Amino acid sequence: MSEVVEEHLSLIPVINRFGIRLGLGDDTALEICNKHKINIDFFITMINTFLNESYFPEKKLQGFHLTQIVDYLTKTNQYYLQSQIPNIERHLRPLISVGNPANESLTLIGKLFETFKSHLLKRIESDETEWFPHIIRLCEKQTDNKSLPYYPTNMSDPEEPTEALLVDLKHIIIKHLSGNYNENLCYAVIFAIHTLHTDIKQHNRIRYRILAPIVCGMEKDGNKNLSSREIEVLKQIVKGETNKEVAEHLCISLNTVLTHRKNITSKLGIKTIPGLTFYAITNGIISGEEIGF
Repeated sequence: MSEVVEEHLSLIPVINRFGIRLGLGDDTALEICNKHKINIDFFITMINTFLNESYFPEKKLQGFHLTQIVDYLTKTNQYYLQSQIPNIERHLRPLISVGNPANESLTLIGKLFETFKSHLLKRIESDETEWFPHIIRLCEKQTDNKSLPYYPTNMSDPEEPTEALLVDLKHIIIKHLSGNYNENLCYAVIFAIHTLHTDIKQHNRIRYRILAPIVCGMEKDGNKNLSSREIEVLKQIVKGETNKEVAEHLCISLNTVLTHRKNITSKLGIKTIPGLTFYAITNGIISGEEIGF
């Protein structure tokens, strides 16, 4: 295992997410996984997925329990927050501060990075407070994840602002940076940004080509539990109507609306309006255009 990591240093943060630290000795991957009580198949699949962009075993990944993937992506998010973002800032801030104050391009690069950081933090917050908990709730209602339907999509991965912003950052620094600046710090920033971009790009494939479609399949199955009237109530709720407005729109009593809302929340395990909106859009109950989403 040590030879593989030595040849591919980018694997260091990947194995860290499994709780594996350096000092691997002569142990094989199987021996290391046994020591750390890690599923060897899942470990090797993640390693191969990260190293080889052409390697993407959808069927194999579908065989793992979704909680394994959620746990791995949760640790990935924490790595971004605790390691990779601080690493970029550790070099970017001195690059800006020791540069020529008149060099406006350095200041603008700093602002662009802050925009990227803001997008990433919002995504991670959404993962932790909405999406991942929602997936765990769905899993708790299933007795056998391996029998879950998989809904493949011909759509490309959704436009990911975090990826696009990192690409722009690299491009701007390499092609458009001007004035006086510390070259060593600049190189360090570029390499740190490139490392983070590679990581996010690889794991977005898991997010959007594996996790999202399977969750969509689970939700569509769960959709059968909603009555036609509950679906009508859900549509009005995500359109922003109050309980009274829903009652007037559907010509039902306020108490009936409250009962339907309670049933919807109980069946879906989703309590917030943003969560219900996410559910309604991803399950084709309402389109994003209808609600200006």
